Amino acid sequence: MRARRVVVGVVVLGVLAVGVVVADRAAASAAEHRVVTEIEARMQVTGTPRVDVGGFPFLTQLVARSIDRTTVHADAVTFDGVEVTDVDLDLHGVSVASPAVADRLVVTGTLSPATLTRLAANSSGLAIELGVDGGALTASTTVLGVPLVARLAPRIEAGVIRVDVTTVRLGQLDVTVDTLPSALADGLRGLQIPVNGLPDGVVLTAVAVVPGGARITATGADVSLNALR
Repeated sequence: MRARRVVVGVVVLGVLAVGVVVADRAAASAAEHRVVTEIEARMQVTGTPRVDVGGFPFLTQLVARSIDRTTVHADAVTFDGVEVTDVDLDLHGVSVASPAVADRLVVTGTLSPATLTRLAANSSGLAIELGVDGGALTASTTVLGVPLVARLAPRIEAGVIRVDVTTVRLGQLDVTVDTLPSALADGLRGLQIPVNGLPDGVVLTAVAVVPGGARITATGADVSLNALR
């Protein structure tokens, strides 16, 4: 008889545990849906964002009024007219209170060659076309009808994409940037690609050349989620 009571007790505890887990996951799912709704309302996104509210148990995080980690993926997000594709948002320590604030926010995404070309042209006024060749960014134009291709190494300086000119090929000849017309040489050396429209307090921190363009990373601390737009 005693053994039977023990078995019944174990079964009851098991059912209760399953119920708690189900309730916890239901709360997490509801939170994920809410995040999707907020993002779609605040940001210009392409496709339906995928959200994952991490950490278990979730209900205790609600009680503590801080969500350990939330990740978001979107096919594309347009920041102030700048389209960034394959976007990931990684939020840490998101307060439940209003206004919601993330202790840390990391944004990664890709700028296509077409977007890079437009941003570079707006910034520099140079008639160049940016592209990708292997692991390098390239700038193509013509000089007196002769095709020119410069290979560029992008970097972040003061929150802006800048470049170092590594090689220059004019027609069939390898030349130095100093042999180019001064306006073009200065333009290439001083080329900068600003990415405006990021959330307030979030700045560019890294850039890498990928097959689809330039993969950028931007980070911020104590970021108000009301700044997402």
